[in-house]
Amino acid sequence: MGAPIIEVDRVSRVYHRARRSLTRPAPVVQALREVSLTVEAGERLGIVGESGSGKSTLLRHIAGLEQPTSGTIRFDGKDISGLSGRRLGFLRDRLQLVFQDPMGSLDPRMTVAQIVAEPLHARRVRDAAARVEEVLAAVGLPAEAAGRYPHQFSGGQRQRISIARALTVSPDVLLADEPVSALDVSVRAQVLNLISTLVDARDLTLVFVSHDLSVIRHLCDRVVVMRAGQIVEDGPTEQVWRDPQHDYTRRLIAAIPAMPADTHRSEI
Repeated sequence: MGAPIIEVDRVSRVYHRARRSLTRPAPVVQALREVSLTVEAGERLGIVGESGSGKSTLLRHIAGLEQPTSGTIRFDGKDISGLSGRRLGFLRDRLQLVFQDPMGSLDPRMTVAQIVAEPLHARRVRDAAARVEEVLAAVGLPAEAAGRYPHQFSGGQRQRISIARALTVSPDVLLADEPVSALDVSVRAQVLNLISTLVDARDLTLVFVSHDLSVIRHLCDRVVVMRAGQIVEDGPTEQVWRDPQHDYTRRLIAAIPAMPADTHRSEI
């Protein structure tokens, strides 16, 4: 662990929905409420909460995909809260995001090689083909996968392609937004093991969003619990699991099917 690489300081996000009546104001949704959070370099942080808790919204703000209504987000000491477009170019080199639905983020008209190499072409990297082959091997896909299209792969393989694309620019931080929730249980375990291995091998900082605290327990060293746009609990994952302080956290744990007490991270 090192110095803070991500700092979220009292961030709020308000969305204004479409007006339903001419006589009433447009509905307002408070997605984030004064959220403060620090992530140290090399840390494995899990963000957990039910649907609508604000966890994915927070991740998009950290990734620079959305700007907060108020508050500040800093990446490696630099304020990114008001930046957009080309001004966020430096962030794309150091931080990459893996989404929940790989088919929604993979262009079906492009081959795997084109998809994975896309971030490299934007940076005019000359040895893109060699880099593509290297990252495909790193995620467990054969070299011949490069010439095929996303629809020719299973869900788990498509998520491996998404991870490979994220790795091409050698980022410092990997953000993952429910990357295994749409996968079968057996495939989910394989992808989680892959992410864990890559994070260790490449010395990545990981911020992993999930609705499943048991997944966070096996993958992350620290967990943040979110509810209604706020952080209600923050601490070492095992400590939060064994001695939750907030009633909402206790309910999340109680809703998880029982697992063997001696299960460890490597056995996911």
